Amino acid sequence: MTSKNKNFVIGAFIIAVSHILVKVIGALYKIPLDTYILQTEGMGIYNSSYTIYNWLFVISTAGLPVAISKMVAESTAKGNYDEARKIFRISKGLLLCVGIVAAAAMFFFAHQFSSLISAPSAYLTMMCMAPSLLFVSLSSSYRGFYQGQQNMLPTALSEVIEAFSKLALGLSLAYFAMQTYSEYYIASAGAITGVTIGTALSLVYLFFYNMVNIRKFPRGNLDKALPRGKTVLVRLVKIAIPVTIGVSVFTLTSVIDTAMVMNQLKGLGYIEEQRLSMFGYLNRAIALFNLPPTIIAAIAISIVPTIAAALALKNNNTAIRNAKSALRITILFAVPCAAGLSALAKPILSLLYHDGNYSFLLNIMGIAVVFVTLVQVCNAILQAWGHVWLPVKNMLIGGVVKVVVNLVLVSRPEININGAPIGTLLCYFTVMALNIYDLKRITGMKFELMSFVVKPVITAIATAAGAIWCHRLISPYVSSTVIQVAVSIVAGGLFYFISLFVVRGIDRDDVLLLPKGDKIANILKKFRLI
Repeated sequence: MTSKNKNFVIGAFIIAVSHILVKVIGALYKIPLDTYILQTEGMGIYNSSYTIYNWLFVISTAGLPVAISKMVAESTAKGNYDEARKIFRISKGLLLCVGIVAAAAMFFFAHQFSSLISAPSAYLTMMCMAPSLLFVSLSSSYRGFYQGQQNMLPTALSEVIEAFSKLALGLSLAYFAMQTYSEYYIASAGAITGVTIGTALSLVYLFFYNMVNIRKFPRGNLDKALPRGKTVLVRLVKIAIPVTIGVSVFTLTSVIDTAMVMNQLKGLGYIEEQRLSMFGYLNRAIALFNLPPTIIAAIAISIVPTIAAALALKNNNTAIRNAKSALRITILFAVPCAAGLSALAKPILSLLYHDGNYSFLLNIMGIAVVFVTLVQVCNAILQAWGHVWLPVKNMLIGGVVKVVVNLVLVSRPEININGAPIGTLLCYFTVMALNIYDLKRITGMKFELMSFVVKPVITAIATAAGAIWCHRLISPYVSSTVIQVAVSIVAGGLFYFISLFVVRGIDRDDVLLLPKGDKIANILKKFRLI
C-alpha cells in the first residue's frame, strides 16, 4: 500500500475513532436526557430547535472547511507552504464574519423560526444555541487547515472535548433547570447551553493547538509567487458556495420537512404536546440512524485532501484507486449497521429508551443507512474531483423527492409520522443513484453489479436473518433486554462475516487497508477466504 493510501487510512481511522467516542458520549448524554429529564415532549422541543440550527450551521460551515482542506492539500503537495498559510489566514477572517451573521440571525429571529416549525416553545432553546454558530465557524477554519495536511488529530480531539463538555454541562444544566422550573422548554434551553459551552471550549483547544504547531509548518513557495488575498478569497468562495448549497439544500429541505410534518400533524388534529412527542419519537430513530453516517464521515473528510493532492500531481490512477477504496470500506461498514438497526429496531429502542413504540420509524431509517453513507462519500469524491456543483443538483432532486413523499404520506391519518422515514429512504436512494452515475461518467470507475449490489444485498439479508432468528430464539428464555440485544447483535455480526466470506464479498485490496493488513491477508488466503 502506498504512503498516500496509508495517510488516507490513518486519517480516516483517527476521525472514525473520535466519531465513535463522540457518539458513545452522545448516547450517555442524550439517552438520560430523553428518558429521565426531557421525555419525548421536551426532546421534541430540543430536536426541532436543532433543525433550524443545522440549517444555519451548514450555511456557515459546510463548504468552507472542504474548500480550505482542498486548497491547502493542493498547495502543500506542490511545496507552496506560504500560500497554504495565506489560505488559512484569510479563511479565518471570512469564517469569523460568517459566524457572527449566522449567530445573530438565530438569536434575533428565534421567535420567528420557532413559529415557522409550529413549535413556539422552542424559541429559548434557539437563543441559547445561537452563540455556538460563531464558535463552530471559527473552529472549522482550524480543522480545514489541518485536514488539508492530512492531520486529523486536532479535528478529532476538538470534537471529543466538545462532546465531553456537552455531557457534563448539558445534563447538569438540564437537570437543574427541570428541578427548578419544571418546564420542558427551560430544561431544553439548559441542555443546549451545555452544547454551546462545549463548542467554545473546543475552539479554545484548537486556538492553542495551532499556536504550538503552526511554527512547525514549513515556509516557502516553490512553485510561484503568493497569490493576492482577493484571489484566494474568491477561490475559497467559488469552491465553498456549491458545497454549501449542496448540503444546505438538504438541511433546508429538513427544515421544510419538519415544518411540513408538524403542520400536517396539526392538520390531523394533534395538539402541540402530541406533535412534539411524535417528533421526539422520530428523532430517537434519527439519532440511531445518524450513528453510522457520523463514523463514515471520517472517510469523506479524509478522502477530499487525499484525492485533491493526487490530482494536483496528475496521479489520476491513484485518485481513482483511493476513491474505490473509500467506497468499498463504506459498503463493508454500512451493510451490517443497516441490517442490524432495521432488524432489531424494537429491541434496541426498548433497551435504550425503555419504549419500543414507533419502531417502524427505525425499521425504515435503518435501511436508509446504506444509501446515506454512500451519498456522503460520493459527494466528497465528486467535490475532490472539482465537480462541486453535481452534488448540489443531486441533493436538490433528492430533497424534492423527500418533500413530495412526505406531503403525500404524512397527511394520511393511518400513516401520519410513519411517512417521514419513507421520504428519507427514497430521498437518499435517489441521490445515491445519481451520484454513482456521475462518478462512472466522470472518472471512468467501474461498479460491478455483483460486487456492489448482489453481494452486499446477500450479506444484508444474512445479517438481518441471523439477528432476528437469535432474538426470537433467546427472548422466551432470557428476560434481560441488554442480553437479548447484545447476543442478537453478535449473532448478526457472525452471520455477516460468514456470508461475507462465503460470497467472496471482500478481496485482498480491502484487507490491505486494515492495520497489519498484509499479515491478515496472508492468513485469509491460506484458508482460501479471499
